[in-house]
Amino acid sequence: MKSWRHLAILGLFLLAGLIAYSNVINSWFLSDDFAQIGKVLNGDRSVVWGREYGGFFRPLFILSYLIDTKIWGARPFGFHLTNVIFHSLDAFLVYIFSLRAVAELRLTAGTKKIVSIAAGALFLLHPSHTEAVSWISGRADVLATCFCLASLLFYFAYVHSERKSQLALSLLSFVVALLAKESAICLPFLIVAMGLLIVPRPQGAKRFRRLLAVFSLYFAILLAFVWVRYSFIGALIGGYGASQHLNFSPRWLRDRLLEAFVRSLLPVLPSQLSQFLFKPLQSGAFILFSLGCIGLVAGVIIFRRRQYGTAERKEQNRFLSAVSLLFLFSLLPVVNLRLSLYQTLGERFLYLPTAFSCLLVAYLAAILLRKQALWISILICVLGFYSVRLYQTNRSWSEAAQLSRSITDELVDSATHDRLVILNLPDNLRGVPVFHNGLPEALAYFQNRKRFKQVDIIAFQEIQSSLDKVSLSSGTESLDLYLLNENDSLVRMQSSECWETMVHARTLLELHAKPCSAGEDVFFFNKGKMTRLAER
Repeated sequence: MKSWRHLAILGLFLLAGLIAYSNVINSWFLSDDFAQIGKVLNGDRSVVWGREYGGFFRPLFILSYLIDTKIWGARPFGFHLTNVIFHSLDAFLVYIFSLRAVAELRLTAGTKKIVSIAAGALFLLHPSHTEAVSWISGRADVLATCFCLASLLFYFAYVHSERKSQLALSLLSFVVALLAKESAICLPFLIVAMGLLIVPRPQGAKRFRRLLAVFSLYFAILLAFVWVRYSFIGALIGGYGASQHLNFSPRWLRDRLLEAFVRSLLPVLPSQLSQFLFKPLQSGAFILFSLGCIGLVAGVIIFRRRQYGTAERKEQNRFLSAVSLLFLFSLLPVVNLRLSLYQTLGERFLYLPTAFSCLLVAYLAAILLRKQALWISILICVLGFYSVRLYQTNRSWSEAAQLSRSITDELVDSATHDRLVILNLPDNLRGVPVFHNGLPEALAYFQNRKRFKQVDIIAFQEIQSSLDKVSLSSGTESLDLYLLNENDSLVRMQSSECWETMVHARTLLELHAKPCSAGEDVFFFNKGKMTRLAER
């Protein structure tokens, strides 16, 4: 009977996931999608890329692309469908994990079920998951989280049954998670947090010895993975490079932790709050808000002391500490990486940690809102808010995908030469990647009307709207491009073989043409379109 109930809940999660992401499930490809899927379409099965930064080694991630291309070719629907299905499965695993985690707490059976379903539903509709789910290239986080949660669940089963087959399945799931994304290296530490604080048996010294022995197995797998990865990419750090992964500046870590905490609970914040939060100690409103939060926390502590006895509070503190440790340990591999409060940029790094923040929120609601009807009403309101914000954020992803499709088509339809120069290619739309990478691959592998020998990009433009305007003035041997939206910016500017960058600033680009530029098509982005300059 229980298995049928779980299957029904899994079906509901799948249906809800498809509905929640219905406005992006048929969107076109974006940025890294072209480079990664394009190389698979071209027959490149390499599991290593990004050596210019340090290198990535994700065999399962590339294998999933290979399977999708065999089934769907270059049709984006199937790739998005895979992401949504795995995301829905992850939400179901969060529900099962939560059910196991609260199993022996002093809660009624009904409360345990509601806490678990709430955690899974919050994870499913969390508006900070769009970069991991709506962006096909975010799949690595979705896959790694799936197998990390499976590993934790098998570890739960091993502790309670003492069957070595369950431990073997947990270790195997850990291996698969590592092959999906390197961030799964946190799993041995998640096992420690669970073994010390959540899983109650066995007790005493025997419990500690068993935990140490099990941890050594996971750690041995981790060391083996590091060696294998090193043999493929030739670097211990890899990823985005040592400058990011080894940045342990206290101020940097403080900011990243605060951003991670906020974004694990809330969607993208309005950009207007950037002034409010940029120098918070100089803002009276922020100080009042902080005092209000401190007062709220104090009120919650007093309320809990009145409602629960000492033994109950100790159990609650142990569980809250355990879930908080799980959240912090799952952040360890990505805590150095950039995250934004006002854009979706970097939010995929929070995909696994939010599994534990959702459980934390659901459990806190259960112990503080003791009237079940009130609790469920508030939960429905929160899920409604999450759903609306998820839909709104996904509209930005859909808009960016429409832009990447139109840019590719316009370049192909308008070009008269096989060498292209783009003056200001859209990098991202309000933080959603458009062509941060991948334009040459988009032109090479995702259309079959024209072939280009060379594609040079002089500058990338961060845009706030797909209809943002630029001003272009042309001389005999020079071009001046100026951004009319002061919130836009030109980044990663460089010269090309036939164009020399003379002056460059955040909103200004001045170029000098060399004689060889006569054999090229020069395009610039303006008001949502790629416009070709007249022959010079």
